[in-house]
Amino acid sequence: MKFSIEKKQVNILVVLFILILSSLFPMAKETNAAGQFLTYSYNSKSYKVYVPSGYQSGTPIPVIMMLHGCTQDPNQFASGTKMNTIAERETFIVVYPDQPSSANQNKCWRWFLPDHQARGYGDPAHIAGITDQVKKNFSVDEERVFVAGLSAGAAMSVIMGAAYPDVFAAVGVSSGLEYKAATTETNAWSAMSSGGPDPVQQGTAAYKAMGSYARIVPTIVFHGTSDYTVYPINGHQVASQWAQTNDLASDGMDNNNIDDVADETIHGSVTGGRSYTKYKYNDSNGRTLVEKYIVDGMGHAWSGGDTTGSYTDPQGPDSSELMWNFFKNNPKKGVDSIAPQTAATPPGGTYGGAVTVELLANEPSTTYYTTDGSTPSTGSSKYSSPLVISSNTTLKFFSVDAAGNKEAIKTETYTFEGQSDITPPVTSATPAGGSYSGSVSVELAANELATTYFTTDGTTPTESSTVYNSKINITSDTVLKFFSVDQTGNKEAVKTETYDIITASKTLTLSSLASEDGFTGMYLADGLSTAASKVGDKGMSNRDTFRTILSFDTSLLQDDANISSAKLRVYRKSLSGSVSSLSVSLVKGYWATSSNLEQGDYNAAPSPAGSIDFATMPIPVADNEYSEINIPVSLLDMVNKTGRTQFRLKADTLADFASDILNLYGGETPEFAPQLIVSFN
Repeated sequence: MKFSIEKKQVNILVVLFILILSSLFPMAKETNAAGQFLTYSYNSKSYKVYVPSGYQSGTPIPVIMMLHGCTQDPNQFASGTKMNTIAERETFIVVYPDQPSSANQNKCWRWFLPDHQARGYGDPAHIAGITDQVKKNFSVDEERVFVAGLSAGAAMSVIMGAAYPDVFAAVGVSSGLEYKAATTETNAWSAMSSGGPDPVQQGTAAYKAMGSYARIVPTIVFHGTSDYTVYPINGHQVASQWAQTNDLASDGMDNNNIDDVADETIHGSVTGGRSYTKYKYNDSNGRTLVEKYIVDGMGHAWSGGDTTGSYTDPQGPDSSELMWNFFKNNPKKGVDSIAPQTAATPPGGTYGGAVTVELLANEPSTTYYTTDGSTPSTGSSKYSSPLVISSNTTLKFFSVDAAGNKEAIKTETYTFEGQSDITPPVTSATPAGGSYSGSVSVELAANELATTYFTTDGTTPTESSTVYNSKINITSDTVLKFFSVDQTGNKEAVKTETYDIITASKTLTLSSLASEDGFTGMYLADGLSTAASKVGDKGMSNRDTFRTILSFDTSLLQDDANISSAKLRVYRKSLSGSVSSLSVSLVKGYWATSSNLEQGDYNAAPSPAGSIDFATMPIPVADNEYSEINIPVSLLDMVNKTGRTQFRLKADTLADFASDILNLYGGETPEFAPQLIVSFN
């Protein structure tokens, strides 16, 4: 069956989709990097290939297929995602297939049409054909070929993972939809706004589409909470769909050994940018097969992208970096979790003269070493040629393979006949001092047989201090001092390591209470209502007739929660007249005689006294958009951990004849409810 979107007209789905997006973002210019950005064609359609400068023919390297969104082209997508920059640093190839307007008037991958949802047909066959051509033209590691996309490209990347699991090792989905979220133009629009069919059903369908090629396909998902083009429900459905698909692919049975209940939930934030929540879904062996990032306040965009491209949000976590880290740990045959083994030849011992020592690992890896007895790290010397050792030496070393597996540190001691020991031992603390989120176990290791003495209260240790014999568990800020004495009495100088233990920060997002939100007027005649939240004036030269009250149940915070930051977010419903800004005040508890809306809330005193209008908030730039302000540190104690915290908003308007009204959403509209976002530890 053919659809009118192909040849005859642009349907309303794509028109609205493009109008929303094209008004938000600038056009991009072609990305620049040290490698080559080459143009090829396949079946009369062009595609671009970024080849890093470190590429060498004959040495297979990974490939990422990047599928752009509607109205985009390869240059825009490369600029916006910055994937070429990562490819240059990490040495992999990036391929950008182009969907021309001759295939779809708005350059969309046709994820919502049955002719483009299966192996061997339409757009999936075309993308797979490009992949085959790249493999012929370049040296490709076929175990590490990945596919990712944005929006329509993300929906198509999901289809590629289901249709070609033998080709693509893992999938990246940014603002996308589940497998076969729609099969007609009409229900495509419905899926974008309300989600597709049951993701368990679609997960089973994706597994059936894999056929004899069925295998687990690890998937990483990014979606913004303020995406009003492809609504956030779709990001959740993508993760659930792949959990079901991978459950079936793992053993052929629907037995929930992989499910869509997160095994780990991590709250994070970008410095100066957006907060987000990361969900990890593991198999029974603890391997993460699905990762999902839900980015607070982000719209329809590539998270962490560059504004020189289109449809990007630089304030979000860097999805390109996170995708690559996820991809490189998920080759098609699974994860290499075995550390290399390195041997020193000849081994340590007593020698009559200088020895030449080789460090040989059992697989390709990088070996790091020290010869002064200190603990080596990835910042230590890299082994590249045999070491000549001619004096008493403690050699320590370890290796790290391409998958990041790190072997335990090994030690070999070389002594030489006739050399007396006048050298004090060298003791190191592992890990070294610094800031840590949670307790840390510290090992003190000397480079020779010795007795180590230490203190943890900052005092100078002596040979009467505690003798080290097992790891030291540090759970709070600690100054660790230590030294060692060897068997011949050589004593090293006291060393100091300072540990700053940071309690992990948590974030609680509270929506306001619909039954207590609303507006109250200056006078009884101006009324009050929990059915609407508005600020502004009634005209006739009035300037501050209506004030909005927002109520939050902050007793959900524990009494011992140490609040580090808080911010208030409000969404605009509509605007008439002129409102230039909002002034904000708060009260610890409630404004008048109860938490319910009252006329007395209009003029009640804030907390603490004298802090009225502690901040000015810009009005949201458009309907359904939000503005937010940070609560000053000096007022964080006013967040009530045993009951209500209420805010009052008033408007700055013109003293003119017409009324000036800004309507805000209250808690009655969950999607746009005012939010109090509290970080604490």
